[in-house]
Amino acid sequence: MSDSVMSACREGLSALAFRAGVKAADLAIQVPMLRGYLLERLMERVQSTYDQCESDTYVLEHVKWFGRHLQPFLQRLLKERPAAARAILRFLATWASDLRRRTDRQQAGRVGPCTVVIEPTDRCNLACPGCYAKSTNDGSDLSYEQFCGIADQVIDMGVTLLTISGGEPFLREKSEQMLTRLAMRHQDRGFLVYTNGTMIDEDIADRLAAVGNIFPAISVEGFEHQTNRRRGSGVYEQNRRVRRMLADRGVMCGFSATMTRENAESICSDEFIEMRIAEGDLFGWFFLLQPIGRSPRPDLMVTADQRALMRETIYRWRAEDRPIFMGDFWNDGHLSGGCIGGRYYFHIYANGDISPCVFAPVAGENILEIIAGRSEYRNLDDYVQRSDLFKAYRREQEGVTDRNRPCMLIDNPQAFQRIRCSENCRPAKNFPPGYADGEIAEVITQVAQEWQEKCTQLPPVIKK
Repeated sequence: MSDSVMSACREGLSALAFRAGVKAADLAIQVPMLRGYLLERLMERVQSTYDQCESDTYVLEHVKWFGRHLQPFLQRLLKERPAAARAILRFLATWASDLRRRTDRQQAGRVGPCTVVIEPTDRCNLACPGCYAKSTNDGSDLSYEQFCGIADQVIDMGVTLLTISGGEPFLREKSEQMLTRLAMRHQDRGFLVYTNGTMIDEDIADRLAAVGNIFPAISVEGFEHQTNRRRGSGVYEQNRRVRRMLADRGVMCGFSATMTRENAESICSDEFIEMRIAEGDLFGWFFLLQPIGRSPRPDLMVTADQRALMRETIYRWRAEDRPIFMGDFWNDGHLSGGCIGGRYYFHIYANGDISPCVFAPVAGENILEIIAGRSEYRNLDDYVQRSDLFKAYRREQEGVTDRNRPCMLIDNPQAFQRIRCSENCRPAKNFPPGYADGEIAEVITQVAQEWQEKCTQLPPVIKK
C-alpha cells in the first residue's frame, strides 16, 4: 500500500474518531447518567492515540500521569458548565485526530504545531508596569480577514488550540466580534484567550456562551491587593463580577498568573488555588516573569527555590486531584519533551512578525509579507519549516536533554545567544535594551546557573 493511500486511510479513521467523539460529547450532556462512562471512553481514546503516536517513553509516562489527574476537572466541568463541557469534549476528540496528523508530519520531517499564539491587536486599555508585550493604547491590528487567513493556515498545519493574546484581545471582540466570529467558523477547535478581563460585558458574555469554545484566561497577580497594585484599583473586583457573569452563562473561564520574586509564595499557597476554584476558575496557566517589554525589572525574576516551589506545588495540586486544569509553562517540559517553541508552537505579533516563542523577543519574516507574495516563502508552513531562525531554534533544542531546564531563554541563555545570530533574525518590538549583552543578560545568566545547580537536588515530578 502506498504512503499516500495509508495517509488517506489514517485521515479517514481520524475523521470517524472525531465524529464518534462529537456524538459522545453530545450524549454526555443530554444523559447525565452516562457522563462518567462516556468520559472514560473518550479519555481512553485520547490515551490510545498517545500510545500509538508518542515514541518518547519518558514523555508518554508523564502524559499518562497527567491525563489521570484531568478527571476531576472534566467531571466538574460537566456538572457546572455543560455547554462548555460539550466544546471541551469535542476539542479532545479533535485533539486525538490532530495528534495523528501532527505525528505523520513529524515522521516526514516537518513541524506539526499543536498551538499557535496570535495577537489580533497589541493595543491595550491598561498600562501595567513591566508588560512583557509592551502594549499601549496605540498599536497594530490584524484585520479580521488576515486573522482568519492565519487561523486557516495553522489549522491546516495541525493546530487544535488557537491561543489568542495581545494587547487586549477583547478590544477587537467589542468593536467587531472578531473572536466569536472566528470561533463559530471552527467549532471543533478551542480558543484560549489571555485577557485582563475588563472589556468583557454582558453582550460579549452572551456571545461567548453562544459559541462555547472560547475560554478566557483572566490575569491575576496573586490576591486582590496584589492584582490591584499592578493593574489598577478595583480591577480584581471587576474581574470577580466578570467571572460570575461567565459562570451564570456556562462559559468556561480560568486564570493566568505570572510569578515574580514578590508574589511567588502567595501564588503557591493552597489559599490561592482554593480561592481561584471558589471564584469559578476551571483552569489556570502559570508563568515566570520574563524581563522583556516595557521597563522590565530583571530583579523580579524568581529565585531557584521559588521556581522549585512552583514546580512542586503544581504537581502536588494535581496529585491531590484538585478540580481544575493547571498548566505550568516552564516546568511542564516533562509533558512536552522540552521546549516547544518553533517545534510545537510559535507566535505571530499583531504587526504580522513571526517569532518562535511568545517570550522570545525576536522575529524573522512577516506573515503579511508572505501573504502579499513579497517573500521567498510560499506560506506560513513553508516559513516555519525552512527559515534559519526556526531551524536554529530546533537545532539548539536537540542539544538540551534536561527536562527540568527546557527553555532556550532563561535555562539555556547561551543557546539563545547563538539563535539570535541566525540570518534574518531581528529584535521584535518588545526586545529591551540590555537583553542581549547588558544588565538583563547578566541577570538571566545568573538565574540560569542557580537553577541548574538547584536541579541536581530536585526529586522526580512523578512520585512513584
